[in-house]
Amino acid sequence: MIDKTLSYLDFTKLLYILKKYALTPFSEESVLAVRPLNSSEEINNRQAKIEDTLEVVRWEGKFPITDLPDIRGIIRKVLIRNAVLEEKEFLSLAQFLTGCDDLVNFLKRSYKKGQYIEDVLQRLNPLVPIRKRIAKTVSVEGYIEDTASYELSKMRADLYAVRDRTRKRLENIMDREAVRPILQDTYISVRNGRYVIPFKPNFNEAIQGIVHDYSHSLKTSFVEPIEVVELNNAINILANDEKEEERRILRELTAFVRSNSSDLEEDLYVIGEVDFYHLLALFSLEFDCVRPFIRENGLLNIKRARNPFIALSKRDDAVPIDISMEGQTKAMIISGPNSGGKTAALKTIGLLCLMAQSGLFIPAEGTPEVPMFSNIFAIIGDEQDISMELSSFTAHMYTIKDVYTSTRGGELILIDEIGGNTEPQEASALAMATMDAFVEKRCRVIVTTHLNLIKAYGYTKPFAINVATAFDSTAMQPLYRLLYGTAGYSNAINVAKNIRVPNEIIERSYEYLGKQEYMLNDLVAALEEGKRKAAEEYRGLKSAREEMKNRLSVMKASREEYFKKVEERCAARLQEVERELQEVSNELAKKEKASLMKGKERLKRVREKFVKSAAVTPDTSITVGDYVKVRSLGAVGHVVATDKDARVFEIAIGNARTKVEAGRLEKIPRKEEHGRGTGVEVKAEKVSALEINVVGLRVEEALQEVDRFLDRALVQGASRVKIVHGVGTGRLMNAIRNHCENVAYVGSSRKDDSNPGVTIIDLS
Repeated sequence: MIDKTLSYLDFTKLLYILKKYALTPFSEESVLAVRPLNSSEEINNRQAKIEDTLEVVRWEGKFPITDLPDIRGIIRKVLIRNAVLEEKEFLSLAQFLTGCDDLVNFLKRSYKKGQYIEDVLQRLNPLVPIRKRIAKTVSVEGYIEDTASYELSKMRADLYAVRDRTRKRLENIMDREAVRPILQDTYISVRNGRYVIPFKPNFNEAIQGIVHDYSHSLKTSFVEPIEVVELNNAINILANDEKEEERRILRELTAFVRSNSSDLEEDLYVIGEVDFYHLLALFSLEFDCVRPFIRENGLLNIKRARNPFIALSKRDDAVPIDISMEGQTKAMIISGPNSGGKTAALKTIGLLCLMAQSGLFIPAEGTPEVPMFSNIFAIIGDEQDISMELSSFTAHMYTIKDVYTSTRGGELILIDEIGGNTEPQEASALAMATMDAFVEKRCRVIVTTHLNLIKAYGYTKPFAINVATAFDSTAMQPLYRLLYGTAGYSNAINVAKNIRVPNEIIERSYEYLGKQEYMLNDLVAALEEGKRKAAEEYRGLKSAREEMKNRLSVMKASREEYFKKVEERCAARLQEVERELQEVSNELAKKEKASLMKGKERLKRVREKFVKSAAVTPDTSITVGDYVKVRSLGAVGHVVATDKDARVFEIAIGNARTKVEAGRLEKIPRKEEHGRGTGVEVKAEKVSALEINVVGLRVEEALQEVDRFLDRALVQGASRVKIVHGVGTGRLMNAIRNHCENVAYVGSSRKDDSNPGVTIIDLS
């Protein structure tokens, strides 16, 4: 990627904008070093980290890393052998480690944590032992604490005691009658680390001492009386010992920090990295950026793309554009009037492609698609070089030549005003040949132009597309939108008329324009008209298609309504069948053997009434023991017997048996067998437990509930049930037991040995 391209497309300016979102000084170098990446894996990795960071920012707000001090110089000093850190440097280290701890707690509390955030939590080590030891050694004011060592504490205690004795001795001296007249003042001072008394110059008359200093007026002598010389000496010795102990403590603490320097460097690196992705997330949030999809040989498709610099300058007035190079499109020709937004569109395309290939989110909507370009080259602006005596056109062609020789395929080439600054015919020929050459090298080319021949090229080449910058011809104002599939008019003369250039110049310009340009303009106009008609026909076809779709929807709705009514009728019929079958089942259960045949006859009439016969080919593979489904009843049973021709089978369905023709049976796998079910079993209300509680009911109500319970239990194939009735007066218990003895499908009944208020029923 050549540096000129990054400059032309304002990528380097963008990096300085990104830098403003940094919260620490550690990410500055990383931001300014951002460049397009060489592999889709690197791009996806950076995008994933931005996405994870952005998710935390959305839920929790900014990361708490604003107040972290810059400790890079401190770490460099620590790595120097025999170097000793100062108290303030230790405080900066402690503040940095506290910030690391705050960040860890913040990330742990976050609602959503992606893989990158989990990695940060694993890599970031707050180094609590260092922080605690610094807090024990150095106070927040920057002084070494007494708790730093036992020796220091003892020295300071001794020093305090000696100083106190010295001050008291001096106070006693000042209280003497002979000394008072020669005192200049009544305070004790310190000069050269020794306690002294301010005397008048004639102090020698009353006391012997050593003069350590004079006032500016020479009227005061600061004298150390001979009596406190030994005490001052002791103070100095203890003070020196104190300083030596403090230096020893600082050396020891520095060595401890040095032993953890690799962890400190890792923390510093992680914080810088976190701030890097954090600032990219903040930028993405403010500019409504989305994650682009990068793919080798993919499409270029960005909806409502916005140039960050236009967004900064125009705010809400910035007009987004759609960028699209789909299918076999390899060349895009952007045309339109001066100041219509051609160069802005070109730079927006280039800048967003650079951002996407650098792993950044881009200001757009939806899910943008961007190809993985092997390189991006931009040729924008006047390349004239006076020092080399090159004209604008010559310098322009030099640049194109250099770019062409550098390409190997897969590059994106952006050329502003291709073929400008020379005779239009030759310029057009060179421009079209240049685009052909780049396309043949498998590059994608986007150019801006005013030349009509190049616009015609966009219509005639299958790999090229014309794009016009929208222009309001009434108001003579650019609209800054892109219109795909159409060429734009330069409108130079109309623009001149709009700014009230004298009419004689306008009229003469039409004369000089020449027939050839008129023909080219007419050709472009004819192509536009053809395109307009084709678009109208397409809209007509689309309208017809929509109408057909609506009709088809109506037909589908009618069909669904019909099926719904049929289903409702079938459901009503099925409910009636179920009621009839329930009655038959109850009769079969209650009747004695003599009335069993009568029930079966009624069951047969119900089947004939509600189930239509269908010509079904009998399944010849059905044998005794197979599980089958009776189509007419929807019930499942197993074959217990058959006639010699295998046309009629006797089927056991629960506790009942029935003979069914082979054509009404469907063999099913054993896994679909549902137990001792019948057609009634499938539809009947299921028993939730194998017992019923009728305590508290009247006899008539209790007997009705018992009958319903026994019917359902029998249909579901239960062999034994319990009736809880209690003992009480015995009336309800005796009535239930007498009633059950008269029920045909009750095999036996007996009281529960463990509870006389329960009767156990065995169903036959």
